[in-house]
Amino acid sequence: MLDRPSIKPGETLSASGQGCQPGRMVTLMSDGAEVGSAFADGSGAFTAPVEFTRIEAGRHTVVAECGVRLTGAVDQVITRSSGGQTGTLVFLVFFVLAGITVIRFR
Repeated sequence: MLDRPSIKPGETLSASGQGCQPGRMVTLMSDGAEVGSAFADGSGAFTAPVEFTRIEAGRHTVVAECGVRLTGAVDQVITRSSGGQTGTLVFLVFFVLAGITVIRFR
């Protein structure tokens, strides 16, 4: 189980599960890369941080291998800002050019 359904780059994500062999190493994999690891406790449960090395938007499946195979999915969300200053810049350039035109034809 993953502690959230989606993350942005840099946000923390935690995976937990149960049913592993007690004391066994749990390896977390996603898209062929290791994204975390932990040891199962005496009851076979584990909790581990998940760290993606690549930032790729979309759904990613996280697989925990510990004698059994446990899976979960998370959406990696990347937001982009176009910067709200473009309109202001166009407005400013328009008035500068209008001012030059008025002064020139005076």
